[in-house]
Amino acid sequence: MDFDKEQQTTATNELVIDSLPEGMQEITLRVGPGGGRTQRFVGRLLSQAHRVTTEGSETIRVYQSRKGKLVVHSHIIDWNDFATATKHAAQEKKEEFITAKNNSDSSDYSPIMNWAKGFKNWREMLGLDEDGYGDFTLDIVDSLGELRDRVPAKVYRIVADVVENPSTQVLDI
Repeated sequence: MDFDKEQQTTATNELVIDSLPEGMQEITLRVGPGGGRTQRFVGRLLSQAHRVTTEGSETIRVYQSRKGKLVVHSHIIDWNDFATATKHAAQEKKEEFITAKNNSDSSDYSPIMNWAKGFKNWREMLGLDEDGYGDFTLDIVDSLGELRDRVPAKVYRIVADVVENPSTQVLDI
């Protein structure tokens, strides 16, 4: 009996991919605050949009799953939260620099050089690392009607066109 429970748990963590329909692939999306978790499915990207406002930034992607459902993935960053996080990260980096400086003498700059080598890119310097930032959500809808109010009009038009029309048409001309 315990073996059956273990087998069920394992099965939910593994995505079984037999032969994929044309254009479909395994998709892994980050979800939750900071994108700390992931969810996987088989599908294809239909449309995406990115908008930046005075309040923040939002990226929306719409996928079609193997079973025909529409998956709305959004990543929202609030500028106020972003400013707070980068302020804290900058303070931490400043303290690390002071420690490195205090650990070196006037002829040995290796602690400072080692501190500087820690920065791989600007995102890391701001404390964003690879964990991401902002809130990631994933919603699943069954129809175009349910999708209409969840995405920008341009994204909806593209998705509706792709879903209602074949992706490839063979013209007998």
